[in-house]
Amino acid sequence: MGTNTKSRWFVGVPHDGLKECALYAFPHAGAGVTTVRQLCVELSDAFDAFAVRLPGRESRLGDPVETVMPELADKLADELLHHAQGRPVVLYGHCAGSTIAYEVARRLGPARVRALVVSSHPAPGSVRREPTWALPRLDFLQQVVTDGYLPSQLLANEELLDIVEPALRADYELIETYELELYEGGAIEPVQVPTVAVYGRDDHTVAPAQVDAWSALTTGPFRFVSLPGSHDLPSSRPADLAAAIREALAAVA
Repeated sequence: MGTNTKSRWFVGVPHDGLKECALYAFPHAGAGVTTVRQLCVELSDAFDAFAVRLPGRESRLGDPVETVMPELADKLADELLHHAQGRPVVLYGHCAGSTIAYEVARRLGPARVRALVVSSHPAPGSVRREPTWALPRLDFLQQVVTDGYLPSQLLANEELLDIVEPALRADYELIETYELELYEGGAIEPVQVPTVAVYGRDDHTVAPAQVDAWSALTTGPFRFVSLPGSHDLPSSRPADLAAAIREALAAVA
């Protein structure tokens, strides 16, 4: 994948010229651009599609990880404004990436954001979960497996865990700290943009009502979409997800 504007943060699908709108895909906790790559390919007919690469993974393995949501969202908003070259954007987030996309959308606002799309994650502040990011390695990684971010067979691969665990812990700290603060009384500020929330009907990590609760976080049009599939929609059903995103965006535009 290549981009028309070099950036450590964004990796795009090769294309000729600029499309009218750019789409940025935020992957799940601990993940790099490979998990949303095929979705970006599927959406590249309608958008200049870019996967978001956070510090601490893939080519940014040596960069310091981010664990404070306001700081990360501020950096991403600034980077994205420059990278989009003045065009409107669609922000897509999968699972934990949904929360990051939401915070970036709040900062950019309706003047820049055409729509926010989220999948497979409860609305921030709607569910309480005890923090797990500081647990001992085995306990923490067992939670990661339960959440669907890591195949259980990888728990025996200590060499690989040494590589992936820091980014996973950082993202869990980022999301759990932020969402717990919201649940315990933080101010939840709705975005003023059309919002689409997607749920996989075979996903056992989140309830449909928890995904539908994103409706309270927008003052714009809202659409809830239920698809066949489980938690890993961007990697297991990218074509179906892309088609649902295109259809839902047309409905809320």
